[in-house]
Amino acid sequence: MTLSAVVFQHLKTPLAVVVIDHDDDCRFDVANKAFARLVGCSEDVLEGLPPERLFTEWDRSALQSSNRHETTLLRHSDGDHPPRLLLTCEALADTKGDAFLLTAEDISANSWIDRLCETQKVLIAGILNERYAIERMFKYYPTPVFDNYRFPVGEPLDAYLDDDERERLISVLELTSRQARTHQIAVRTKALNDGVQLDLNMMYRPFCHTDGSLKHIAFIVSDIRSAADSESNAADSSVTLKVLMARSYMSAQQLSAATGISMQTISKLRNGKINKPQRQTALLIAQALKVAPQDIWP
Repeated sequence: MTLSAVVFQHLKTPLAVVVIDHDDDCRFDVANKAFARLVGCSEDVLEGLPPERLFTEWDRSALQSSNRHETTLLRHSDGDHPPRLLLTCEALADTKGDAFLLTAEDISANSWIDRLCETQKVLIAGILNERYAIERMFKYYPTPVFDNYRFPVGEPLDAYLDDDERERLISVLELTSRQARTHQIAVRTKALNDGVQLDLNMMYRPFCHTDGSLKHIAFIVSDIRSAADSESNAADSSVTLKVLMARSYMSAQQLSAATGISMQTISKLRNGKINKPQRQTALLIAQALKVAPQDIWP
């Protein structure tokens, strides 16, 4: 095996070469180990296999296009949610016939998040790797309530949780990591810079390799509350306002438009620079957030 062939086989990116033979038939010529693991076939089985035997939405014209193409894997163990793949094709030069390099990416976790976003409110979402570390994070709501959480890639998710919650979360994830279905869990964050803790309602779903080992865990946060509210303690009014705005999916600009209150006043209320607004201001904000004024300013 040549050095280039060895490198090709050991690349972590799933790659395969598709050729069009003299009979004008399209088939796989060679695939690396990452591609074989992704689709659940050995390199020997893939050799000579037509792509339409592997993908549900294979369109041969995709070979001639630089656009990325979404498809679903035919061979899979998860009947309800077969793996969703993103394919990119690139013509190879200096070959005897028509040959194309096929790059595949598993977007199943992203697709799961997208489907939930279409049917319910999602505040933040993310994808964890097999070690429960953050691989990607998405914020769907422009609120400062999560501003103290930067979510750097590679950081363990439990680093953002209260000490008493970390062991419980890891235990739950380990128990459910091979169950390809949606789960729910409530967790409490560690204290923010201002000492505030949040209770998060999370939904998550494990995604596994074709050999059954864990690949990703996708999750969404659909609701939040101040931990002080959960314990019937009086939360800081500025924190309560931020949380209620997030739960209502309402930005400062939207709240200003709905109430006629200036952005400057809303900013001061959220930052705690105004402890308690005038009665009419409190009433307008409470009505927009569908709560009573005393729920924000006791």
